[in-house]
Amino acid sequence: MSENREGWFEKTDRLIVNILRVLSNFSGIFLIGIMFVAFFNVLGEKLFHHGIPMSTELIQYFHVPVVFLAACYVTLDNGHTTIDILSSHFPRAVQKVCNTIGCLLGIVMCSFVGVMGISRMTQAIANHTKSSTTGAGFPIWPFIFIFVVGFFLLAISFLWALIRLYCKKEEPVVKKPEEGGAE
Repeated sequence: MSENREGWFEKTDRLIVNILRVLSNFSGIFLIGIMFVAFFNVLGEKLFHHGIPMSTELIQYFHVPVVFLAACYVTLDNGHTTIDILSSHFPRAVQKVCNTIGCLLGIVMCSFVGVMGISRMTQAIANHTKSSTTGAGFPIWPFIFIFVVGFFLLAISFLWALIRLYCKKEEPVVKKPEEGGAE
């Protein structure tokens, strides 16, 4: 009788990955926002000789959630934070040590930047900092908040990647056939 039961780790892993995937979807929403702002700005400039005020600033600040809400999901998906061009040739034990060091450095650095971001956000709130010095800007503290949340989520993502490294059952390595080669 073969039961396919998931343990606590698999359930927790799936839950964390799903939460981070949902958050990364907000990144896509802001990316669509960038597209609309750019499109309607160009359309307004060409047709009416007047574009969207502060369109450059909006696009600039919309990049914050695009990057920082997706980075944590990409980390758990072994995306851009894992560069294994050299380490993939190391023995498994050395790879594990390298990944452990990388995750620990990621946790420390992301946590530090997040804490420093809290300080910057409180200054921006206290000083009513706007995106533009011309007076027509918008408050920047929400974007700093997203930045801070993104870095703390990235630190949590590195922590979970570290836990995964030691708790996840190792899957057998299957050699992939080379693409585009003659058989």
